Amino acid sequence: MANESGTWIMYGVSEDDHECIHTVEQAIEYINEIGFLPLFKNEIPGFSLEERTVPEYWWSGDVAHDPWEWREIITRTGQVAYGKFFDKKAGFISQEWLPYFANYRRDGYDFDALWDDEKASMKQKKIMDLFAEENADAELYSFEVKQRAGFGKGGEKNFDGTVTDLEMKTYLCIRDFRQRKNKKGEAYGWAIAVYATPEHIFGYKHVTSAYKEEPVESGKRIVKHMMEVYPIATVEQIRKVIGAPAGEPIKKEKKAKKVDYPANLFKDLNLEIKNPTADQMYGLEFVLVQLKDIQQEVIHLRYEQGLTFKAIGEQIGRSGGRCSQICKQGLRRLENAQRQAWMVEGYEGRIARLGELADKCSKEFLAEGKTEQAALLVQAPDSLLGITANQAKQLMKAGVFNIAALREIMNTDFGIWSIPGIGEMGGRRIVNAMFSSGLIDESFEAYKEMNDRTYRQMKFLKMRDLEEE
Repeated sequence: MANESGTWIMYGVSEDDHECIHTVEQAIEYINEIGFLPLFKNEIPGFSLEERTVPEYWWSGDVAHDPWEWREIITRTGQVAYGKFFDKKAGFISQEWLPYFANYRRDGYDFDALWDDEKASMKQKKIMDLFAEENADAELYSFEVKQRAGFGKGGEKNFDGTVTDLEMKTYLCIRDFRQRKNKKGEAYGWAIAVYATPEHIFGYKHVTSAYKEEPVESGKRIVKHMMEVYPIATVEQIRKVIGAPAGEPIKKEKKAKKVDYPANLFKDLNLEIKNPTADQMYGLEFVLVQLKDIQQEVIHLRYEQGLTFKAIGEQIGRSGGRCSQICKQGLRRLENAQRQAWMVEGYEGRIARLGELADKCSKEFLAEGKTEQAALLVQAPDSLLGITANQAKQLMKAGVFNIAALREIMNTDFGIWSIPGIGEMGGRRIVNAMFSSGLIDESFEAYKEMNDRTYRQMKFLKMRDLEEE
């Protein structure tokens, strides 16, 4: 995956190519055959899942064909290790090769020994303590790890970087992707990473089975295998992908600039929230994950870590000016009234408000004798005839938990088309479904945007000006 002139480009093969991987089962089989495989394109041509799949299927939401969905399924099976294993980027390691990576990357150290030899940072220890001794079989959401290890406001900084280092050294990996659950035990939001140790998933005996040989020998074994499988790869390319062992000296961490997160973010969003409640913080996290990954990363580095745009650019491989643009684009999306409601009202508060909205709308329809529509308004989006299961899923991820909330969005500028994963055709399908069900009429913005080309074009030009880089 590469960025060309601000556009992300996926590399892959055609569906009828003999090298094309068509199913998640074939992906697991290929990973086990090859031994280890990055998720995305890298310096070594052909050495990624991306380059062996059909580009158009990525992020389609089609579980049968979408490699992005496959990574969740593969991780959940426990047959293959998944994490940021290759040059701090995501990838897979088979059970056969995991012991050699563990031995080489850890330099033969279990984490407690690494700490005793003063080769691990305090930040790393705070995280690994959550998976030690009686907690050896812990499976923790990323936000739980962050909170319990003392990262965030007033605490440690650079959580993402610290976790990535631990993944690179194979002390941690991703066990699953799961949705959060509210107080009622109901799942909500995007599926997020759940961390565990490889020992918990594959067993301590197996993971450490290569400790009997010198770490450098495990490294040579990996390099030799790479040269056999990908003879066009140079030694420099292989070394960059494989990474360095954990025993190398830890660089002294610079003292981070003091930041007042999330107050600084709320201020730039023109929100009067100085002391956010826990529920408002949940609401903030809920809308942040609706942004593009690159926007999330830049906003995190800017507001939580207090980095300059120049420093952010050096970290993610962009110019400082480009990082400033990405940040502004993300902030514009957060200024959307629907998203700001989650921050102002809080997650649970917003859920309650949507329930009240559904009840109010339902009563209004009942008063008009429209009993069928009244019943629909309090239902989840998947109850709406005419839309796909994936479209209903994307609506739920965006916090559109009932059809009354969807109806409200229909009366905002480009509301339905601003929801991630919906797209042009999907938006049209949803608008038609709402209209056919008698839930909206010709006066709604979404209906006018869909059917009045001039009206839509004027709005589009205005939006393009706002998004102009």
